Amino acid sequence: MARITANGGTVSDIEAYAVESAALLSMDETQGGILVGAGGEAMSQDDPGLLDTMKTPGVAAMDASRDRLRLVSQVGVDCAASALDASDSIQAANSLERMLSHQLAVCHTTAMNYVAKANLQQDPQNSVRMMNLGIRAMETFQRGLMTVKRMRGSGEQRITIQHVNVTGGGQAVIGQVQPRGGAGEK
Repeated sequence: MARITANGGTVSDIEAYAVESAALLSMDETQGGILVGAGGEAMSQDDPGLLDTMKTPGVAAMDASRDRLRLVSQVGVDCAASALDASDSIQAANSLERMLSHQLAVCHTTAMNYVAKANLQQDPQNSVRMMNLGIRAMETFQRGLMTVKRMRGSGEQRITIQHVNVTGGGQAVIGQVQPRGGAGEK
């Protein structure tokens, strides 16, 4: 697809976007440039539809941020607000965490919509189907939360192995030992 320029020539959408993005990148922040907005996304003061994820955005980052919010907005305005709130809540530190937080918002919205629809169904089979879809979306949401936790952890597990020598007639206990309560117990 091509655009017609002021002098009658044509440029591709990619070329036009690159020129537009370069102009936006050169804006001075004190003169209405780029601000960090909700969900850690940055937006132009002049064009609230232009979004970005970095303090000093590149063309690819600007495009990715715009696309993330465009995609989540297609689910609904309420879902987009939830996605931005989720990004803020988990304090998304990078694009991957922002994408995951948006996916979590979509899963939550979808789950709640299916459960609400299940309660309105007259046919018990349809009600059960809707409820099952809602439950599956809730399980996906919970797995997504665990993914956030794993991404932020070191990914390492610590296992302590202790060697105990037991001589003849001795006993060893494996596991956690709980002390008995009260003085009167035997």
